[in-house]
Amino acid sequence: MPFQMLAKGGLQLWRWVGWSRPAEEPAQQQWLVELPLVLLRQSNLEDALSDWLRRLEEQLFSSGATLILHTPKGLHKVGREGLCSRHESCPWVVCADRCPALGSLNTCIQCLRVGRHRVVCGVDDGHGSVGILMLEFARPPRPHQKQQLIEVAKVLSETLALVLDERQRRQRDLAAERAVLSRELHDSVAQELSYLQIRVSCMAMVLDNPEHPGEAALMLQDLKTNVQRAHRQVRELISLSRLTMEGRSLNEAIRASVDEFSRRSSCVFELDNRVPEPCMGAETELQVLHIVREALANVVRHSHAQQVLVCVRALPGQGVEVSVEDDGIGLPQQVDPSGHYGLQMMQERARSISASLTVAARRPRGTRVSLVWRDK
Repeated sequence: MPFQMLAKGGLQLWRWVGWSRPAEEPAQQQWLVELPLVLLRQSNLEDALSDWLRRLEEQLFSSGATLILHTPKGLHKVGREGLCSRHESCPWVVCADRCPALGSLNTCIQCLRVGRHRVVCGVDDGHGSVGILMLEFARPPRPHQKQQLIEVAKVLSETLALVLDERQRRQRDLAAERAVLSRELHDSVAQELSYLQIRVSCMAMVLDNPEHPGEAALMLQDLKTNVQRAHRQVRELISLSRLTMEGRSLNEAIRASVDEFSRRSSCVFELDNRVPEPCMGAETELQVLHIVREALANVVRHSHAQQVLVCVRALPGQGVEVSVEDDGIGLPQQVDPSGHYGLQMMQERARSISASLTVAARRPRGTRVSLVWRDK
């Protein structure tokens, strides 16, 4: 989920729960709105929550803030110790069922007996974890402080759900990327290595036969050529796996890619860009760049083309088409384009951004790869 959407959602969430601050306190309001961004921007969620709890203490004039969650993996506590008794006798630690419901407020009776004013509010991250947000005060908290704690606990629960949703999405995307890369390795490098293994076995038999000395030299040259090809394929896959926009626009990244492949091959590349700047999200732009680079790599590897045209044009209704055309030999008729030459990877990337990818023969010869994306 993009940060901009989270920030906007956080602002709407604060309005929904009825949070209101005087106009003279913009710093406090901004801090509350930025909660989703604070938690997403830090890789260590516990450190981010610890910093946030310290700021919460300052905002609500609390002497201590603690978050206790019963997660599927066990008990998780962030912030100050916040317990007046041993862990095994603390009602909030012993059993998740004793925790108040989301938005419900309780006073810790055990803490009150030892002279500590602590109130707890139920927290639920929507992913199977429930617990409490506990605040300690130097004196009995006032009604407005209790109400603020309820509102903060609700927002914290919503934010934790957003953060966990985003992290699960990233994990799914990473798993999909690894699966695609594994298939690409199987389709390219693994096949090259299998071929090399067979050729090495044949070369060993030729070396044992002195009657055909010339065959060994031919096989050695063949091995050298295929090793170089496998090495190039590995480097291309590594390059794709590390690909980022590096602060460039999509147009700049496509231009750089076309220039790069032009230097690496004897093909003559032409870029026809008729879109000032596509209105895409960052993730969509990255996937489009991946697809363009994979299409260019296929041209260089397999097409034996002389001319290559990369075209970017606007479509009616906030759409963009990116196409790669070549005048090469085209795809074999008996081969399914969706499962060969890395095109399956391109199809999966297109589906991930709700775009359509087509591969068709050109007249009189060659191949055309077209990616169509529309803003929905």
